[in-house]
Amino acid sequence: MAGWADLPLDLLNSISNRLDVVSRLHLSTVCTSWASAIGCRLPALPSFDPDQPIPWLFLQVEPSTSNPNHSDFTFYDLNSGSSYCVPSPIPYPSICGARWLGSNNGWLALINWQHQFHLISPLTGAHLLLPSVKFPDNYQGILARYWSNNRAEWNYCAKVIPCQDPDRRSGSHSGLLVLALFWPHGLAVWKDRGNKWTWLDLETRYKDAIVCGGKIYAVAHDFLHCWEVTGSSFKEWDIRTITNRMLKPHANYLVEFGGKLLMVCRNKEWSRLSHRMSVYELDLYQRDVLWKPVENIMDHALFLGMGYSRVASTFALDGAQENCIYYVDDDYFFCDLSIKQPFPDHDSGVHNLEKKTYERFPVDYSPPAAWFWPREL
Repeated sequence: MAGWADLPLDLLNSISNRLDVVSRLHLSTVCTSWASAIGCRLPALPSFDPDQPIPWLFLQVEPSTSNPNHSDFTFYDLNSGSSYCVPSPIPYPSICGARWLGSNNGWLALINWQHQFHLISPLTGAHLLLPSVKFPDNYQGILARYWSNNRAEWNYCAKVIPCQDPDRRSGSHSGLLVLALFWPHGLAVWKDRGNKWTWLDLETRYKDAIVCGGKIYAVAHDFLHCWEVTGSSFKEWDIRTITNRMLKPHANYLVEFGGKLLMVCRNKEWSRLSHRMSVYELDLYQRDVLWKPVENIMDHALFLGMGYSRVASTFALDGAQENCIYYVDDDYFFCDLSIKQPFPDHDSGVHNLEKKTYERFPVDYSPPAAWFWPREL
């Protein structure tokens, strides 16, 4: 009696052609005959260790060379120093010309010309259309008037940050919580399976936000705001004033590191090029000194960019430098999106915290760019 290993080769190829990259990888592990048949049809992928994840840099997406309705995503891998083309069943027409807004946990966030927010997974082909952003009833504030006058410009969203829902009682099947920072001000949150966005603040311009220790933190120019997450409700928990002038640069990034909340300050000159960076740790038990300097993150590296900024271990890895900050150009307001070729002067590089040195990033790209954190393959 014939078994699964004896499936005809043409039938097996027909099945694998209908699957995403991750499913093909899983299919190739069923038995040696399937591995032999499918392995040669798998794309080359950057190495990924779920216990020691290092992000890929998302460079571009183009129509698939094998199917014009599908997409080819290009990523740069620090470990190998090479670029990889990853085919995806994501329909290219649905993301053509989109504006990329962030990434985390295998998701890329974007907004299209119809002002629709999407989350896509290039590796699995998953595609989530998020609800439209609407103002509360009877809201007639400055933000509503700005959007009404500038809706056609579609640049009213500055950043989208996919996070893990800290409230496990929510019933969410994937634990997904998405934060959105709007221009010129405003912060909203969407929870998986929800049918609407919840506005946390309509009046403040925030620079970054994150979920840490079961709470949502958002940093503005001169204060840190915090909300507790309970089910579908968000309760204001604390507001702390930032008094140190060194903590008010052009850009701030919130990062979780070992259960602690860090803030990276990225100062820029008029030329847009980062010329100084510093790292601070939040101390909620101190009223006078809210942030204390961090001089060493040991065998770890910080990755800053659009969306969710993260820390990764560099232990026993050749491609990533320890105690360094990897930063990419993430400012849409200074990027000419009509230019498709790489930028020789984009604001990207590697900052060594101990040596206080800066070096050019090892690959050119068309900014802005996002760090892509794949899930376990």
